[in-house]
Amino acid sequence: RVYDYNMSVSMNTKLYGMYKPLFMKSKEIVLRHVITPSVSYTYTPDFGKSRYGYYETYTYTDENGEVRMAEYSPYEGSPYSYPGKGVSQNVSFSLKNNLEMKMASDKDTTGYKKISLIDDLSGSLSYDIAQKRWSNLSLTARLKLTKSYTFNMNATFATYAYKFDENGKVVESDRTEWSYGRFGRFQGYSGSFSYTLNNDTFKKLFGKGDDKDKEKDKKDTDTEEDDEDLEEETDKQLNSGTRKTENATLDPDGYLAFKLPWSLSLSYSYSIREDRSKQINIKTMRYPYSLTHSLNISGNIKMGSRWNVTYSSGYDFTSKEMSMTTVNITRDLHCFNMSCGLVFGPYTSYNFSIRANSAMLTDALKWDQRSNTGSQVTWY
Repeated sequence: RVYDYNMSVSMNTKLYGMYKPLFMKSKEIVLRHVITPSVSYTYTPDFGKSRYGYYETYTYTDENGEVRMAEYSPYEGSPYSYPGKGVSQNVSFSLKNNLEMKMASDKDTTGYKKISLIDDLSGSLSYDIAQKRWSNLSLTARLKLTKSYTFNMNATFATYAYKFDENGKVVESDRTEWSYGRFGRFQGYSGSFSYTLNNDTFKKLFGKGDDKDKEKDKKDTDTEEDDEDLEEETDKQLNSGTRKTENATLDPDGYLAFKLPWSLSLSYSYSIREDRSKQINIKTMRYPYSLTHSLNISGNIKMGSRWNVTYSSGYDFTSKEMSMTTVNITRDLHCFNMSCGLVFGPYTSYNFSIRANSAMLTDALKWDQRSNTGSQVTWY
């Protein structure tokens, strides 16, 4: 029998602060700051003790005739993993911040509009009581500038300073950076910018989405949903097994409305880290930093009610190469589903499958055709 257990206790609270600035009184601006501190304690016993039976020892005589003792686990090679050795006691601290602004707005039905200034600004640190060592300090920040634009950043500060060992290698010492009067050794940070474009993006930019159109679209959507619910109930009652049809949508001129839903997500990510492959600065005991950044693109196009195309690609500015590009095409065949996946990159491959939509028959009624991912495919 293999088992393990641990004990944990946590405590957190929320502190609210309200501030009303003196400027722009007509806008009735109110700032709200939410601070969420938390403390947790986790204890895991030492499962290496003999009373648990996970580790045993035996003696043997080596080739030189010396008697030696070796340790082994009777559960080694079993399908279930067994607990490790050593007691663990950790105390974790975290602090989260959220800052929002509420102001008067005529466009909102409630009369007020909420704006997120700082969606999340948090830091975390832990202390290992058994090893008597602090962890690195982690800082995260997230800003929601718009509904389609989000900024994320993560930074790490090491607690212990570097030193040279007896062999001249750079290792972490037992002395903290705080003892030298420094905040912490900056190991680097990473961040990303993301923005999503879709059908409604250009309507908002060029002012085509007014309130009347929104009300009309809402009424049309409600009518279509009611019609679809009625069709589903009719299909169930008649048990005809026919395909559910959708009502055609007409534009203001009476013609069939053209719809091609699409979305395009652009994401730029960067990372600045210590480059330990280079020589350390002996005076400051700091490694130089290196920059890696890339641009990723993903999205989908829905051509009609049953065709869907998704794609993803990117470019690595550090290696100056395109990342793996994938294209997936799916088609709803009523009782079956057809999918085709294409991969372009160092290892080009493809896969094509037709499967039954029923969960009971999806593994029985299927046809798959795929290339060998270990070899490249020559396209003609």
